[in-house]
Amino acid sequence: MLFTNKTGFFFRVISISENRENSLFCTLTTMLTKRQYKLTLTVFCFTALLLTSCINGYSQKADSVAVAQKDSTIRKRKIKLKPAGDFDQRFSFIGEEGVSIWGYRIGVSVNDIYKVGIGGYFLKQESAGVKLDATGVPINRLTKSLYYGTIYYEPYLFRRKRWEMSMVFELGYGKAELDSTNKIRGRFLTKTEKQDFVPAGMGYSVNFIIPDMKGLHFLTYLGLNGMIGLRKAVFNSDLKYNYDGWYWSIGSAVFLDKIFTDISGKKKKLAATN
Repeated sequence: MLFTNKTGFFFRVISISENRENSLFCTLTTMLTKRQYKLTLTVFCFTALLLTSCINGYSQKADSVAVAQKDSTIRKRKIKLKPAGDFDQRFSFIGEEGVSIWGYRIGVSVNDIYKVGIGGYFLKQESAGVKLDATGVPINRLTKSLYYGTIYYEPYLFRRKRWEMSMVFELGYGKAELDSTNKIRGRFLTKTEKQDFVPAGMGYSVNFIIPDMKGLHFLTYLGLNGMIGLRKAVFNSDLKYNYDGWYWSIGSAVFLDKIFTDISGKKKKLAATN
């Protein structure tokens, strides 16, 4: 009987400790806010992108070393440049509101290994308050604007006949403007604030190329582009708006490098026949 009582007391102690551990676990779980979750997800995605880039760079380096070992005479590779450019409309969220960032990129493709160039982007987002005056006009309005340029570096990860994949690294500089209009004593007064905007970003880009069809070869210069990435402001803005976040893009693509290759090939054939 004494043994039974001790055993029961022992199990009650275990039960109490388990309940305390469960309550502690629940408390720690609720402490993980949405912001901490987003930060963890961001760090994970950045790490995955960085590892992918390192693995691709290492494989390219290994291939070049193998080729160099086979060839006893190392020759200097001639740099081949081809034009590159595309429209770059990006969809994103700023202040939990969906926005469209319009832009264009132009640059060069170097030896069909990577692309470098510049881009320009702008955003204009307007929002009105809920309160209206006697005429039905909102008594306060807010307009957020972004104007910035970027430089980018885009190494290819894969290049196939019908699709290609690359990583995009970019750094930019521009201006963020905030216009707030409020009705005070029957008059609308507008206050404008400006702030330097220095964004950095990285992401994945995928191009799908239209197959070559007889008599419609020009269609191979067109395709579909998809992009997903992360934008981060290097310096915090005093305008109290968070411009950090994910962006994605889906749109048409024009492959200027393929047009350049075909034109150069035709010129060489004409020169050879003459």
